[in-house]
This record gives sequence, structure tokens and C-alpha cells, in this order.
Amino acid sequence: MSRFSGARAMSLAVAFQLSLASSLATAADVPLTPSQEQGKKLFHATCIYCHGEKVWGTFTLERRMGKDHALLEKRDDLVGAYVKTVIRAGLGSMPPYRRTELSDADIEAIAAYLTRLNPSSKEIS
Repeated sequence: MSRFSGARAMSLAVAFQLSLASSLATAADVPLTPSQEQGKKLFHATCIYCHGEKVWGTFTLERRMGKDHALLEKRDDLVGAYVKTVIRAGLGSMPPYRRTELSDADIEAIAAYLTRLNPSSKEIS
């Protein structure tokens, strides 16, 4: 005879699956901080036109760096200082953004959002 009743075994199986599912959650599932949320809004208002899926900037990054590095929002290797420098100074065909276009606080927030998946990055602001 089974050690557990049918209902008890089912309950344990469900609990195990929920535990496993929660342990497999990725950093993308973690709620955004207020700074990251602001950065996401700014990224989608300013950067997504070139750095969204299937657009020019993403295709350019894919050609230069490979498919794993093409979509900025999914990268886990970005570093805040680098993101801020590229936004402010531009790089290649990406134009620089003046302080009248994006404030330092705006760039800090975008960097916080784009570095959220990097396990070695810390909240920037």
C-alpha cells in the first residue's frame, strides 16, 4: 500500500511543481525597481525604434556581435557605465544624446533597466 493517500500524493506533487517553477524563475520575472521601471518607459519611448525586435539597430548589432547580443533588453552582459557612455557619446551609427534630449537621470534609469539581467550589476541610482 502507498505511503501517501491519493489526495496527499497529489497535493505533494503540486507543491513540488510550484516549488520547482518558482526556483526556475529568471531575473526577467523579478519585479522592476522604480528606477528600472522609469528606464523601461524611457527606453520604449526613445530607443525602441532602433533597438526593438526586427529593426535596424538590432540587425546591426546582430551582424557585428551575434544574435545573442542583438536585442539590448534581453542581454545579461551590459554594464551601466558602458550603457551611459554609449547613450551620451554615441557609437558607430548611433547618435549621441544631448542633455536636452535625455537628462543624466534619464540615462541612469535606462542603464538601470538595461543592466537588470546582469548578475554582477547593481542598481545604478
